[in-house]
Amino acid sequence: MKKIISPKMHGMMDYALGTALMTLPAMVGVNEKASGNYRKLAAGMSTLNVLTDTPAGLRKVIPFKTHKKADAGLLGMLALATMSKTIRKDPKALAFHLALLGVAGLNYALTDYNAVGSATPKTN
Repeated sequence: MKKIISPKMHGMMDYALGTALMTLPAMVGVNEKASGNYRKLAAGMSTLNVLTDTPAGLRKVIPFKTHKKADAGLLGMLALATMSKTIRKDPKALAFHLALLGVAGLNYALTDYNAVGSATPKTN
């Protein structure tokens, strides 16, 4: 599969996803407990993104390859969270969650984590 998302684009998409997680669940009527969990997830994701060494990062202390590992962990956690009662028993929460899982999965699968394009130039 061709990796079409650059490190810069991945960072920008992470910021957009974090903003969506902060606002959309309440707007679409997801229950308050699930909405609160999405806000916490957004805060964690945004912090990771701010600290990642990409053109979109602000502090650049976390290597992009480490960010990839964190993304894989978040995807696993999201997959498992599908079974939680706060999501599974609320049709709006389940629909939102499955859409989130799909978007996050595509973002992960299509990102070129090996691309030259992180903020720190590579040296020999």
